[in-house]
Amino acid sequence: MELLLINFLEPGDKFVVGVNGVFGGRMANLSRRLGAEVVEVTQDWGRAVDNSTFIETVRREKPKLAALVNGETSTGVYQPMDGIADAVHETGGLLMIDCVTSLAGMPVEIDAWGVDVAFSGTQKCLSVPPGLAPVTISDRAVEAFHQRKSPVPSFYFDLEQLLQYMPVAPHLITNWSL
Repeated sequence: MELLLINFLEPGDKFVVGVNGVFGGRMANLSRRLGAEVVEVTQDWGRAVDNSTFIETVRREKPKLAALVNGETSTGVYQPMDGIADAVHETGGLLMIDCVTSLAGMPVEIDAWGVDVAFSGTQKCLSVPPGLAPVTISDRAVEAFHQRKSPVPSFYFDLEQLLQYMPVAPHLITNWSL
């Protein structure tokens, strides 16, 4: 989560996030610490964020990044993704999902849902010891990353450094610096 937020948000960027449990709230908290303008779409814990309310908020706010928790660990709620990516992409934003609880426990259709960045954890449904965090970053997201106006405020989590040795499409790797 931190790797993705720190690379795709800059101070002043708008971030729309669904909050219906601990982990949506955690994304909102970290994004505020990064200086983003956070807009929360809240729902009572134990219920999925209303897709139409989330979509309306995205269309109104036009965020750089919008995020939902696909399987909220703290409540066990599954978040449907119908229509979310279309709305986010219409406004020029990126869609991020937390699939820590859902990956390998239920269908997680990154490409079919139009997800740009997603993260998971090995300790849940993958049943692997904790400590690894699989992520996926679309070509569209890598292109957006290269449009940053400021350096990533982390050495350890700097996506530019990771892209130098990760197998991605060669046309997406550039040497970025200020």
